[in-house]
Amino acid sequence: MNETEYWGFIHAERARLADLLATLEPEQWARATLCADWSVEQVVAHLAAAANTGRWAWIRSIIPAGFDPAKHNARLLERHLGATPEETLARFRDSITKTVAPTKDFQAFLGEVIVHGQDIARPLGLGLNPDDTATIEVARYFAAKDFAVNSRTLVKS
Repeated sequence: MNETEYWGFIHAERARLADLLATLEPEQWARATLCADWSVEQVVAHLAAAANTGRWAWIRSIIPAGFDPAKHNARLLERHLGATPEETLARFRDSITKTVAPTKDFQAFLGEVIVHGQDIARPLGLGLNPDDTATIEVARYFAAKDFAVNSRTLVKS
């Protein structure tokens, strides 16, 4: 798969998630997700941050965070969290078609939106079915490489 095809899948999965988010009741935005310590709204802000963070912005954030991903993610999340869930969703919607990423690991960024979509949908009891081809690409990538998580190591266990 080439870069253009990956971006097409990333944009489609962001749009699929945004459509689901538009159906949420106000109280659902504060609900817990499968991401430890993050609410639905915070995961959405994280995805907006990811869609707006290129290589240099990533470097300018991770170095002052002492290369601590939790501090880095918290800093970026804070910048992309809206004053209300509606504003956070609008920021995410504005990011749907962006082609910004800190590296060329497109499978990882596709995986981020697919996995975080499930992190949101499953605790809420909502169905969110990503594209089969996209899911297979992500699974192959995660099985082959430890990127942000030790997925390859876990597959071998």
